[in-house]
Amino acid sequence: MNLKDYGVYCDCTVGGGGHLIAMLKEKKSARFIGIDFDPEAIAWTKGVMESYSQQVQLFEENFVHIDLILNKAGISEVDGILFDLGASYHQLTAPERGFSFNNEGPLLMQMSPQVLPLYKKLQYATKETISQVLREYGDVDNPRRIAGLIYEHRKNLKTTLDLRNLVQRGVPRQFLTKNLHKVFQAFRIWVNGEMENLKIGIEKAIHFLKKGGRIIVISYHSGEDRIVKEIFINYERANFLKRLNKKVIRPSNCEIEENPSAKSARMRVAERCE
Repeated sequence: MNLKDYGVYCDCTVGGGGHLIAMLKEKKSARFIGIDFDPEAIAWTKGVMESYSQQVQLFEENFVHIDLILNKAGISEVDGILFDLGASYHQLTAPERGFSFNNEGPLLMQMSPQVLPLYKKLQYATKETISQVLREYGDVDNPRRIAGLIYEHRKNLKTTLDLRNLVQRGVPRQFLTKNLHKVFQAFRIWVNGEMENLKIGIEKAIHFLKKGGRIIVISYHSGEDRIVKEIFINYERANFLKRLNKKVIRPSNCEIEENPSAKSARMRVAERCE
């Protein structure tokens, strides 16, 4: 991030506060804005950051509203912006949130209570919509067959294990785990409008960068990375941004050993042109 003394930085996906805490420890004279759509994430981060309350302002909001948030905070430009996309460790491991196929819980997958839970959204979806979601957001094997099973039983889908059992019927056993990951990821992205929000949020965020300020985006899905890459290229062509890595940055083997969930991470960094 190239942190500066007395700089202003925005973490658009606070989650468990890991990135924010690391930046706070490095620059105790900087100012930080933290955003997360998940009220549990904001509540947790407030608790662990009491000692940094003078430096940090936290907002429970979707990052698509970064312009309104920064205006409310009285900030017209920032030195750095971070997006670390996808679900947080807490969301994936808390059965009551309904993100995981390994634990039984209600079929929710909501980043925020403000969005419609998955079991309700499926009740109003067509078979074609479900198939499209599985194909575009999950690259699921045989999406039409799985979509057909889900559509047929959609009124009775209430828990994560209900969904798991349907996927199990639709794919060969040797490919089950791989496709469970894909199906649950695809529905999470769909429920929370993640692709649409990402495009809007990044384009708004870029315009708050100071000259020389940097934006970092860490994604875990090829569709997300494609959106980030295209936006950065378009702004580079307009001489507004300079991409600091033309080729996506991936974690090293050592980083993956320390944190296996980072295996699919892709990072892109760009700097506002002087």
